Amino acid sequence: MFNKSTLTITTSALVLMSTGVAGAASNPFSDVPQDSWAYDAVATLAADGVIDGFPDGTYQGNKTMTRYEMAQIVARAMAKEDLQKADKAIVDKLAAEFAEELDNLGVRVADLEKKSDNVKFTGTARLRYDDGDINATNPKADWDKDSASHAHIEYWIKGKVNDNWTGVSQIETEYNMKSDSITAYGGDNLQVNKVYAEGNFGDSMLKIGRYGEFSSYGRIIDTEISGAEYTFEAGDLSGALTYGRLKDSRTLAGTTFENPKDTKETFGAYLGTEYSSARLKYNLSPVTAIGATYGRLNEVTVEDQGFKDSVNIWEAGFNTKLADNLTLMAAYSKSDLDGVTDSVGSEVVNDGWFSELRYKQHNPSDVGSFAIFTNYRNVGAFSTIDATVDYTENVRGWTLGFDYVPMENTTIEVFYTTGTQVNATSTEGRQDVDIFRAQMEFYF
Repeated sequence: MFNKSTLTITTSALVLMSTGVAGAASNPFSDVPQDSWAYDAVATLAADGVIDGFPDGTYQGNKTMTRYEMAQIVARAMAKEDLQKADKAIVDKLAAEFAEELDNLGVRVADLEKKSDNVKFTGTARLRYDDGDINATNPKADWDKDSASHAHIEYWIKGKVNDNWTGVSQIETEYNMKSDSITAYGGDNLQVNKVYAEGNFGDSMLKIGRYGEFSSYGRIIDTEISGAEYTFEAGDLSGALTYGRLKDSRTLAGTTFENPKDTKETFGAYLGTEYSSARLKYNLSPVTAIGATYGRLNEVTVEDQGFKDSVNIWEAGFNTKLADNLTLMAAYSKSDLDGVTDSVGSEVVNDGWFSELRYKQHNPSDVGSFAIFTNYRNVGAFSTIDATVDYTENVRGWTLGFDYVPMENTTIEVFYTTGTQVNATSTEGRQDVDIFRAQMEFYF
């Protein structure tokens, strides 16, 4: 940093640098060493013609320049519109150094500082261990074969385009420590899951690109789609309209049922790519809210059963605060996809319940905070597309777990789920479900 006292820069040295003569050899600072960023910065700007003396274009011999006078030259450089990227970065850095003097000159540095800080990098690193029937749709899962551990990291990059619009992207990767390989996202080292822009659209908000779509309580959908979402808020009422496309060849609820006629062949309900929805949420009181979502999928195909049509799906739920440290949420979802049978000939269930009771709330910035939760689910495979807790779709059973914050920006979560499959995925019939998970997440 510069000394707050007089900055001794001789204008004759500045002249030499501005003409490109002896610029790299002449030290313009008597109190700044030649290897200082300030020396290099001014020398570079002078050689590039960005700095050319006082605001009136004159040079005053060997007069020593004050910080105030240097700020005048920096202000003139800031006003140039055709700066090269490298020069602009230098000017921004000098502007930050001379912010006080520039402010006295009436040059607003706040906007410059805002621009230099308009890109934010955040993320989450996670270590997870799963054991038991970790995928509730797998037949014959057992504790010995189905344990898994992975390291997962996601990066969020947010850049402000202007006062109204922001660009957002999310990049993820996952390493399976059991198989010693990157197994997530088709084996790619990195997966760009989200890339979108969001901003004001009149009094509402608009989101365009590939973004995370979430139904009122996450029972229908909590995954990425490519499209546009319009959201609005009017007092206690809020809502959204969405149109987009899911990935091709997705299996509904992650479930592929075995064909009882030939166990070597399978059939599944595959989603069409088009998805549209409307959702509403209303605050009944300061402690209670209700919500509903309607979604529609085009061209859902059930192989080997001659079904190909659009499917409608609904969700309704509520959340409420029962006491100071006790909250309850419950949601019901249902589709009109019916007539599909599982591997033992039973019709695949197309509706589902999910409810959760939570004691206290944890906050990653509040060391020592914790939450204890229990939930019950009875989730038919055709009642959801990709729910928030997708590992327990097609499951009827209970979960008990807790979250704890051992240190700032770090959480530990442990839970156990037990139950049975709603529909059989094996010709041997419905199986028991046991899922144990322990994970630690670091937020940065």
